Amino acid sequence: MKVHEIMTREAAWCHADLDLASAARIMLKARVGTLPVVNSHRLVTGMLTDRDIAMATGTRQRNASDIAAHEAMSCRVRACLPHDDVLAALRLMEQGRVRRLPVLDPIGHLVGILSIDDILLRAVGKQDGIAPADFLSAMRVICAGPSVEPEVDLTDAISA
Repeated sequence: MKVHEIMTREAAWCHADLDLASAARIMLKARVGTLPVVNSHRLVTGMLTDRDIAMATGTRQRNASDIAAHEAMSCRVRACLPHDDVLAALRLMEQGRVRRLPVLDPIGHLVGILSIDDILLRAVGKQDGIAPADFLSAMRVICAGPSVEPEVDLTDAISA
């Protein structure tokens, strides 16, 4: 099974200079917790999560409307292509301990998003799909939390 068969094609996204309050409104309207951050050519430059927004607003002395997406987004983007195998995409999610991958064309333009929900609802247990044991194994790793320490030392922010 290929990514393009199960991905969400109309992915919500934002620009790097968009403020976090506006990004949160996009997430709320689209009912998502992650936005790919794109440049003017629709090339993905980062990923912004609802957790990124919460941490950025909770650790700075600024309003969400005064913080740009590029200040909170993750620049480490794991992505897949529409013709990638879904199991390979699941392995990427597992390696990065992420629940969503932007789907890019060969040039790097955003064409959709693949979520763990897409895989569960459309690929697990299906012919040419994902074996339930493979999905469970990946979820155990993904749910274990980040594989690296946070880039910011939150000790100072908490004590302030």
